[in-house]
Amino acid sequence: MSLRKPVGKRRSTDSGVESDRGALSQEKKDQRITLFLSDFDQQAKENIQEMKKELDSLLQTAEKAFTVELLKMPDAIRKMKRKDLL
Repeated sequence: MSLRKPVGKRRSTDSGVESDRGALSQEKKDQRITLFLSDFDQQAKENIQEMKKELDSLLQTAEKAFTVELLKMPDAIRKMKRKDLL
């Protein structure tokens, strides 16, 4: 009995990604990096703006809920100082 591997398809070392990638000039590489970074920065700014809007919305919701809870309390407790209440 031999311990040989079964004969089958061999995989090529070529991953199918651009074969001339190494042939790109340094300027083109720098351009691609610059474009990538500018796109990344733009997406980050958009995400930050979206998060700020969500934060504002959450703060407004919390303020409204606080106001509603205050209105449920008796007038004497509402006018009381927090220190006295606690």
